[in-house]
Amino acid sequence: MAMGLLANYDDSDCEDIGEKESAEPSVPIGAAPKAAARKPIPGVDEAIMPLVDSAPDVDTLGTAIVSKWAYDTVQKRILTNPSISALSRPLQGPVPENKTSLEQNFNNQHMGRTEKAHMSKFSFDEQYHTFHNFGHAANPAKNFNAGQETLCSTEASHQLGRSIWDKSSNKRQRVAGPDVDAPGKKAQQDSDKWGGFIDGEVVRKQLEVEVKAREEEVARQAEEEKAIEGEERETKERVTSIFHGSKETDYSGRSWIENKANVSKDVDDKQCFLPKKWIHTWSGHTMGVQKIRWFPKTAHLLLSAGMDGKVMIWDYHNQRKCMRTYLGHDQAVRDIAFTADGRRFYSVSYDKNIQYWDTETGQIISSFTNKKTPFCVSVHPDPSQQNVIITGCSNKKAVQWDANTCTIVQEYDEHMGAVNTVTICEDGKRILTSADDKKIYLWEFGIPVVVKHIAEPTMHSIPQIVLSPDEKYLLGQSMDNKMIAYEAFGRFKYLGRKQFKGHLNAGYAITPGWSADGKWVMSGDADGKLWFWDWAKCKNYRVLKAHDGVCSDCLWHPVQTSRVVSCGWDGSIKLWD
Repeated sequence: MAMGLLANYDDSDCEDIGEKESAEPSVPIGAAPKAAARKPIPGVDEAIMPLVDSAPDVDTLGTAIVSKWAYDTVQKRILTNPSISALSRPLQGPVPENKTSLEQNFNNQHMGRTEKAHMSKFSFDEQYHTFHNFGHAANPAKNFNAGQETLCSTEASHQLGRSIWDKSSNKRQRVAGPDVDAPGKKAQQDSDKWGGFIDGEVVRKQLEVEVKAREEEVARQAEEEKAIEGEERETKERVTSIFHGSKETDYSGRSWIENKANVSKDVDDKQCFLPKKWIHTWSGHTMGVQKIRWFPKTAHLLLSAGMDGKVMIWDYHNQRKCMRTYLGHDQAVRDIAFTADGRRFYSVSYDKNIQYWDTETGQIISSFTNKKTPFCVSVHPDPSQQNVIITGCSNKKAVQWDANTCTIVQEYDEHMGAVNTVTICEDGKRILTSADDKKIYLWEFGIPVVVKHIAEPTMHSIPQIVLSPDEKYLLGQSMDNKMIAYEAFGRFKYLGRKQFKGHLNAGYAITPGWSADGKWVMSGDADGKLWFWDWAKCKNYRVLKAHDGVCSDCLWHPVQTSRVVSCGWDGSIKLWD
């Protein structure tokens, strides 16, 4: 029976049913017949219900069309190999508040972002010296607009077209006379003279004159600004210094910081001798003395930094008394440094302040801080850049400051511990830093990228480093009761045979010292002794009992070749001969 019914079934029956359904109009379910029959009104229905593309094509890297990318959002990886042009496109999107660009979020240095780039040493030195001497250099960026092939300095004078390979203009020339430029005439007698060579001393004197003129101009402008503002407000100013002499000027009007004692160098100025006896003591600090510094070149004054928060300057000749006390810090003074002419100096303290002083008047020229404890301060050796200093701080950074504007110029941030020393080498071209992370880093001046890492498993922390008088060697106080040495130029090679042992210095930042001829090295120790070694033989020749506590610093007199000054935690400064 069932088989008979299937045999009568034909495909034509399904086709008839489909034709009937297609003949009936399609009416939306739930729609009224009139609404379904209404035709769309042009321009109105589109405005009421606009067409929206819920998935538009978006270029994630720029304006150009990019092929499909494969992202792994969990592991933050790109599973394709993008081209360098795609990766170099600028970031796009909303800029956060208080930001100037999206790239600012990715800065890894205080002044911007540094990236690794391969460049030959020859090309780098060429552009570096050209930039600092002539004020221009090639643009190191990958992509730059037309007209930006050369970068110009904001400080040095622009001398486009000149390079370090140009011939020197320091030639002997005729002294300018009244008729030298007149053609066809014979020069007068004063025009027949020949000028001398322009050496470093002449350039230095010219720079000093320019710096002094600039300081006078700045002082004059400051006085004019005060006059415009009106009368100064009457406030109780803090006393920053006390003068202990009778008069600040003598009968001829010379200041008390001028060198009045014409002490000539010893006959054997090329050879220094070991001191034998104690001849004088300067007393005035109520607590220990951390640092001492000679007045530059003449060494007729001695500056000392005490743990009582005072900086005192002493007369080396005559009565050997304290000339002035500087009272600008609230806590112990850690380090001090003179400028090239000695008329100003810097001091850093545990109160986290850096003070810029006038040596003669005792006034604080400027005071600045980054809210971190500075452990050392170094001044740039160039006479025209005495406002540039570098401090080693407790926040693992070496900070470069401009004392005129009291602003941070650069930060050298690579250490993993507090920076203890900052040594400027090679006439201001290199910077050497040591820290509590038992490492020594070498930097190019002004560039926050490490040039050389000095780190060994057997190394200890080096809290003090001193440069030799000829600036060829570095002497460091290692915390394993010995002193080590490095070259101060080129590759900064470690001198393994130069080790000076015997004293006890572990746990104390004791500053070593050099003799004026570089033949002897010396250091204090934790027992208050003063040790002397021969630089060539590394042999100890003399030990003096100098202080009751730790002997923290020692200096060799640059003019009198057998005089040595030491200071210690007993608060005294002693002179040895």
